[in-house]
Amino acid sequence: MKIPEYYKQFQNQPVEEEKQEEKESPAELAEPQQQKQQSQKSAQSATIKDKTVIFQGNGFTLNQLDDWEDKTLYTLTGPVTDGVQHNVIITIDKENPFDSLEEYAEWHIKTLETDLKSCIILKKGETKLTDGTEAYEAVFSWYPTDDLRIYQHQVFVQFGKTVYKLTASFTKKTRQTLGPQVLRMMLSLIRDQK
Repeated sequence: MKIPEYYKQFQNQPVEEEKQEEKESPAELAEPQQQKQQSQKSAQSATIKDKTVIFQGNGFTLNQLDDWEDKTLYTLTGPVTDGVQHNVIITIDKENPFDSLEEYAEWHIKTLETDLKSCIILKKGETKLTDGTEAYEAVFSWYPTDDLRIYQHQVFVQFGKTVYKLTASFTKKTRQTLGPQVLRMMLSLIRDQK
């Protein structure tokens, strides 16, 4: 069989390179792995010098980088009724950009009226938490699909510059049956004193 010229260059390659690779001891092969581990340790020790603050979550703590911001969204889930997962969603805005809680709430309500399909505001105005803290509320309905109507109750409360928005979702039936319990839960909000 005649070998084409191009392939002849590969025919007489020294076999020593392959044999050298075979002769390497397990210790020599482990060297790159050890270097990689040392490199990882160096990277870990470098993070110790990072500026951090303590972040406490629900059952855990970590060193959060100082210039990172906590945007936690809390969701409490209840029963599923008529295909709807009942829940209360709690969002926290650490800096109210408006002059009052009412202005903040009204801005959110206007956004809902614009963004949600067939949104109807049923009730809005001042309310109070269980402990007497001033709050603002809105109740509205909307259609996520043509045949499903959702009712939502929102409570806004401000502590210092921080605003908490609690949003609960219901069906027409569960707004009457489950709604009062959920509203009592929402109005029981108390800010931890640090």
